[in-house]
Amino acid sequence: MAPLHLNPTSFLLLASTLLFLFFILKLKLKSKLPSINLPPGPKPLPLIGNLHQLGNQPHRALHRLSRTYGPIFRLTLGFIPTVVVSSAKLAREVMCTHDLALASRPQLQSARSLFYGCTDIAFAPYGQYWRHVRKICISELLSPRRVDLFAPVRAAEVKCMISRIATAAAEGKAMNLSKILGLYANGVLGRSAFGKDFCGGGDYDRHGFQEMLEEFEVMLGGFSIGDFFPGMEWVGAITGANARLEKTFRRFDKFFDEIIEEHMQKRKKGRIQEEGKDLVDVLLDVKESDGLEMPLTMDNVKAVISARTFHNENT
Repeated sequence: MAPLHLNPTSFLLLASTLLFLFFILKLKLKSKLPSINLPPGPKPLPLIGNLHQLGNQPHRALHRLSRTYGPIFRLTLGFIPTVVVSSAKLAREVMCTHDLALASRPQLQSARSLFYGCTDIAFAPYGQYWRHVRKICISELLSPRRVDLFAPVRAAEVKCMISRIATAAAEGKAMNLSKILGLYANGVLGRSAFGKDFCGGGDYDRHGFQEMLEEFEVMLGGFSIGDFFPGMEWVGAITGANARLEKTFRRFDKFFDEIIEEHMQKRKKGRIQEEGKDLVDVLLDVKESDGLEMPLTMDNVKAVISARTFHNENT
């Protein structure tokens, strides 16, 4: 997608609006917030806070800052106050001692759009729904028995991957290992999650599956101005970011609808043997079962599938 540029008038209007909102919010925060003992940290700039100090490699920037301000320090990312911990002891405090208080992830604009309102297991806020979905994932999707049932799929895809490497070596061709490993991951994912082969050709090419996953990753990890400047989500409508995010979601939503419809049609023809069930079959079984603590909607099912699809590809 070609980069979108703001004309000078739009840029000045946007900059003036942001600056005005910054000073209004700053005055309100000063008048309402009690004096609290905050960790040390670099002084934030007006409007952008400490965003400029993260650069293109935030992990290295945070390491450098920790050497100056210690293992716990504060940053202001846009309008969002943030605490950074960078030692094993403090990480244990966050992840173990105070895990319930700090269990929820920020509900980013991209995650809300791509994961059906953050109803997947990764971004859902800690609470009854998250515990319910986690229980389903552990007992139904990631149980030892379920993992064993998919062992033949993994073995077949490893054999297929080795065959690709051997063929390329015999022909004296250079091998793109990223592509080969991507085909392996997609093959395992497609057959275990959807009951389809997405290794190349057929549905793989028809849907542009690999390109969809790459775009999904870009949008989920991209910069959304509303995440750092609450109330400014409308800026994405000017730059085209919101439209691009919506397009990515619609492509996956249509893809999931098609997959689920195919599974529903197969289920109408007769009972599917346990050995032949994929992730979609299992989730549909759970959705239709009685005695659930919380009923699952079809969007909840698609959110779990979406998370499994993306995280499987990255793993």
